[in-house]
Amino acid sequence: MQTKVEFRKEQRQRLIDQVDTWQKEKEELALYLKLFATKKWQEAKVVALTLSQPEELDTKPMIMAAFQAGKRVCVPKTLPKRQMVFVELTPEVQITRSKFGVLEPTANYHQLAKDQIDLIVVPGLAYTPTGDRLSFGGGFFDRYLADYPGKTIALANKSRYFTQVQWEVEPTDIQVQEVINLEENKRAN
Repeated sequence: MQTKVEFRKEQRQRLIDQVDTWQKEKEELALYLKLFATKKWQEAKVVALTLSQPEELDTKPMIMAAFQAGKRVCVPKTLPKRQMVFVELTPEVQITRSKFGVLEPTANYHQLAKDQIDLIVVPGLAYTPTGDRLSFGGGFFDRYLADYPGKTIALANKSRYFTQVQWEVEPTDIQVQEVINLEENKRAN
């Protein structure tokens, strides 16, 4: 078993190598359809999504689908001490690239309380059927999810889906409740 740092570095490179390929886009389309068919997505009135980077699953189609379905969308904003909040994505919100290289709100935003968010689509580099997740390394989502009362789901294309953990799992790593993959859906705890 590799350390998180070793596995993260290799996995990130694998995902970067797939950017702008039809295979990646085709798998994403299949995952979106599966997500939109879930009870969690259909019942959610407020959905939390990231503003994706090229090596991540593209979140723009999910954001558009949420708005078209009349859902409210919120996106993460990082804070000092590796904390994070979610803010509602509206036309007034100003988005810029953070010091971590991610797009996030910087002005004219409204923060939502954790209990106002029905569903978080949790980003990651790798997932297992039981909900283990390898993150990008900041611990922002694990800290946020530690006392989040709502539902969580992750989308895992073939490159992100591992039948068992290949990296170190720590007590502070928070599992996602459901991992949607291209074969079958598995539920975590």
